[in-house]
Amino acid sequence: MTNTAKQTNPDFSQAAETLFAARDLLLISHEFTDGDDLGAMLAMKFALARVEKQVTAVAHGGIQENLRFLPGVYEVLSELPKNAFDVVIFFGCGDRSRVGFASEEIGAKVSINIDHHPDNKLFANINLVESNAAATSEIVYDLLKFLKLEIDKPIATALLTGLFNDTGGFRHANTTPAVLEIAAELVRKGARIDKISEYYFGKNDLAKLRAWAKALENARFDPGQQMVYSVVTEEEMQEIGAQPEDLEGVVSVLNMIPEARFSMVLKQRGEEIKGSLRSENYKGVDVAAIARSFGGGGHKLAAGFKFRGRIERTPQGWRIT
Repeated sequence: MTNTAKQTNPDFSQAAETLFAARDLLLISHEFTDGDDLGAMLAMKFALARVEKQVTAVAHGGIQENLRFLPGVYEVLSELPKNAFDVVIFFGCGDRSRVGFASEEIGAKVSINIDHHPDNKLFANINLVESNAAATSEIVYDLLKFLKLEIDKPIATALLTGLFNDTGGFRHANTTPAVLEIAAELVRKGARIDKISEYYFGKNDLAKLRAWAKALENARFDPGQQMVYSVVTEEEMQEIGAQPEDLEGVVSVLNMIPEARFSMVLKQRGEEIKGSLRSENYKGVDVAAIARSFGGGGHKLAAGFKFRGRIERTPQGWRIT
């Protein structure tokens, strides 16, 4: 049985011994990966390949458009290879099910779990879980330093993208002095924060703008819960020619409404409904607790959940079936 627990100052010694002894490694992110966990995974892939390891990276669900500028991104597989591995490293997975593949499909002798979410279940043989870290990429940065592996421009770009993603472009409360010091070093190593920002915020195609417009049109305020929320159906997304990932970021925009203590966006992705939640420190809401009530999790100020179902819009409002 696994236990949910917080760890601080994870011990990298056992991980270092395992990594240097391994030959074939599988790196795997949570499904529908984001900038942090993809960046952390790519950074590890580059670093381990440099010391002559055979490294395969996998992310179920593919890579969203605004992350395809990252070096090495087209080498990331969307399906698991059939061969066995010495070591599997999980990035940003609260438990093994977050990868989107059945556990028995992942053949490896030893597992390493790298994550910064406080509700991580510590499911691996080696757990590098730091709940005080701003991002998984921050932990990978510390691990690479411990391993004495060089951080070059591609690695720096991947890690800075991860920090940028999980600090909201260095705007959130988790932007600590340590995070800014790491970011400064990554810039000195060649990462371009202006380019990362441009791809995140400046490469909005028409489909994304239409998706955000639809989400804002559908936004409602619940005075009882002091929540602003929006629901976007699959049919609405098809009508405007957009994809579910085009709605990424809109929940943070809704959270800016002064009257709201937290925001929520529900969207359809296949046969699943995905919910995203955001709040701010001063608003006094733990959105991770809300997410856990739906089987999800995350951080106090940024969390999510998913469950099987369909969103339907009726004359009386939205209905989940």
